[in-house]
Amino acid sequence: MRRGLVVGRFQPFHKGHLSLVNSIMKECQELIIVVGSAQFNYLYTDPFTASERILMIHGALLESKISAERVYIIPVINDENNATWYARLTTLIPEFHVLYSGNEFVKCLVGTRIPVQIPNFTKKRTYNGTNIRNLIAREKPWNHLVPSSVALLMENVDGIRRIRTLSKVENPVRPKRYPNVR
Repeated sequence: MRRGLVVGRFQPFHKGHLSLVNSIMKECQELIIVVGSAQFNYLYTDPFTASERILMIHGALLESKISAERVYIIPVINDENNATWYARLTTLIPEFHVLYSGNEFVKCLVGTRIPVQIPNFTKKRTYNGTNIRNLIAREKPWNHLVPSSVALLMENVDGIRRIRTLSKVENPVRPKRYPNVR
């Protein structure tokens, strides 16, 4: 059995993420989705809690008819010691055989311990969390960029107002907190 791993913040989970999951599921029997930076929330760059992001992912998978039996969704708090990130990660999640990441820093941290496959990202400039949060903050159309279950959850947790409020009180430039995969 081949089990893949993808790590991301999913702020929010969007159609690009869903496309990536569908692609990986064609290559792997199971997938571990690590919700990274799980401790961050109510920030412009990280507006949603880990539990909200887990619900987004779960809802999108159900909506897309991806078997929940094949996917593990696990929140992981950032490790500030980059040298031990990979070792700590492997103690928190099931064994995996391939890591899907386009992040050069993550590939550096992993080294040769596990194969790293660079995923094919769908419309990366359009389908990305920063773009979606910026559209919401500017009151522009954004719903078409996320699965309908995600849009509904974002509205139900008052996430739209949260993002708009945070955009006014915070500098929306995100400090780098490695490793983060988008």
